[in-house]
Parts: sequence; structure tokens; C-alpha cells
Amino acid sequence: MNSFATLYPSSRRIPVRSATDMHTCTIRMSVDAESVTTLRQLAMRLCGEALEFMRIAMCAGGARIEVWLCVRQSCVEALSEAIARQLPGARFREAPYQAGAVA
Repeated sequence: MNSFATLYPSSRRIPVRSATDMHTCTIRMSVDAESVTTLRQLAMRLCGEALEFMRIAMCAGGARIEVWLCVRQSCVEALSEAIARQLPGARFREAPYQAGAVA
């Protein structure tokens, strides 16, 4: 009988992650409309696969953009610091919300 490894090549297997790697946080912020592309590039460069999703919504007036970044827990601190350093007009709305956290 063939083993699992011989039936499915490694390129087709879903990587198994530990439970601690799967914890995500949502960072909510607003940025200037002209900074959205820079923010997206920064998040992709720093987080890579750890960026689960990015939601963007226009604020009233169109001068600012509301952004929700859902990233793995391991990237939150580095990403927040990089955003504060490179986008001084970014306003964090609240502390990152940790999915599954008990209040």
C-alpha cells in the first residue's frame, strides 16, 4: 500500500500549521487616500502569507480611507510599527482585535 507522501506530491499538500500560528488580529485604521497603495505594499512586503485579508472603505468626503487588516498575531507589532513610521498620517482606531480572545 502506498503512503500518503507517495500519493500526493509535496507541491499539492496543504501545509499543516500549529494552532498558535493561526491566531489572527484585526487592525483598524484610517489613512489618507493617496497612502492606500503604500499601505497595501507595506503590508504585503512585511506580512506576506500572514496577511489574511485587507478591507478598504471610503470615508465621507473621500479624503480618508478606512482600512481593516487581518494579520497573524506574529506580524501585528512589526506591521503597526512600520505603518506608524512610514505613514505618519495613519490613525489607528483601536488596539488590534484578537480573534477568539476572551474578554
